[in-house]
Amino acid sequence: MTIRLRLLLSLTLLFSLAFGGLGYGLVSLQKRRLFQDGRERAQIIERTLERAARDALLQKDDVLLISYVKFLREQFPALSYCRVQWEEGSRVRTVSVGDVRSAGEGVFERPVLVRDPSDGTRRAVLFIGIDGRELDRRTRQDVARISRDILRLFGVALIMSAIFSFWFAGRLTRPLVGLSQAAAQIAKGKLGVRLAWHSKDEIGALVDSFNNMSARLEALDAMKKDFISSVTHELRSPLGAITSFLNLLETKAKSGAPADVQQFWDYFHRIQANVHRLSGFISDLLDVAKIERGKMECHLRGMRIQDVADEVVQFFEAKSREQGVTLSNRLDRALLEVQADPERIRQVLVNLLSNALKFTPSGGSVWIQGELYREGESRFLEVAVVDTGRGMDEQDLRGLFQKFQQGKNVQGGVQGHKGTGLGLFIVKNIVEAHGGKVTVRSAPGKGTQFLFTLKMS
Repeated sequence: MTIRLRLLLSLTLLFSLAFGGLGYGLVSLQKRRLFQDGRERAQIIERTLERAARDALLQKDDVLLISYVKFLREQFPALSYCRVQWEEGSRVRTVSVGDVRSAGEGVFERPVLVRDPSDGTRRAVLFIGIDGRELDRRTRQDVARISRDILRLFGVALIMSAIFSFWFAGRLTRPLVGLSQAAAQIAKGKLGVRLAWHSKDEIGALVDSFNNMSARLEALDAMKKDFISSVTHELRSPLGAITSFLNLLETKAKSGAPADVQQFWDYFHRIQANVHRLSGFISDLLDVAKIERGKMECHLRGMRIQDVADEVVQFFEAKSREQGVTLSNRLDRALLEVQADPERIRQVLVNLLSNALKFTPSGGSVWIQGELYREGESRFLEVAVVDTGRGMDEQDLRGLFQKFQQGKNVQGGVQGHKGTGLGLFIVKNIVEAHGGKVTVRSAPGKGTQFLFTLKMS
């Protein structure tokens, strides 16, 4: 059974119970009111006959009362009979309207004594027979009529509620049907499917979440493809270079003693560089795996960050000269020690300097600087890796520090290989493991600053 059908049946049943309960309550209230009206009609008959008897005594006209009783019997069938006993001193006479002997069960008799206000010796005793069955019959007829009217209204209301339930169920389940169809398309590999549904309720929130999920899946799929392409390049390029240089070395070795020893050393260094490149890539992948498992370990101790920065600058010195970029360490030599893991901080600086050199053209500059600040009772060092490169726009800044995420700057060409988009993700997690935070300041054409904080000893 579909959700729409279940919702339709549930709403129709709910309306039926609501209208049924309301109708039953109205009939019950009306029934009590009608029975109350029946009792009031009997009292009205009694009071009316009492007034008529008093008028007859005052006017000394017995026929007037008898005629009025006959008239009332026609108007009120519940008046079964009325036996009038006239008393004047010792003289008594009785007149009956209606057959007293034919009155069956259910007829109750009520005596009413009426005195002549002008003559205390004259009075009339009325024995009024009220047929309770006739009162009940009239009441039941009225109740049956009201029940029929309410039943008709119930039928009309039920039809209208069924129509409304059908419309409402269709409107409520339409986005769910759309979600199901869109999910089926995504399951078939068609990513990026969107649903157009604008409402401020829970359904609208669900559709928005689905659209965001679909967009995220599309982005992840694109990132996966880019990652596979980058990984393929990162593996194939150094492996191809290693294979080529090994073949050259083999050829030279087979031809006899090398004529140019320096060329052999050049081949060796190139093989070594590509091995380092492969090793670094595999290390990045292992670090990402550790981060995702929560196994990233940092052993904090007092260290001079200036010394680590000197080592990293020296490591990239040859590359910076080759690119025509000025590279320097501007950290104050008198800085006190920071609490950090030297190997992890070296990894952070290597990643940040490598990125800075990629996006800084010839004639530009890259440097490391630091600034002390205090937060409460603690002192911190804010380290910045600054370049005068092309900079980044808002779109690229939003995608930083995510796995396999690279901005359009990478697509436009860089100095050296493009990388895989893992470096900044690793940097962010290393700094946060030290209790610090990473920020970035950049604008197109105005260079970039990557800043991270470390606690002083």
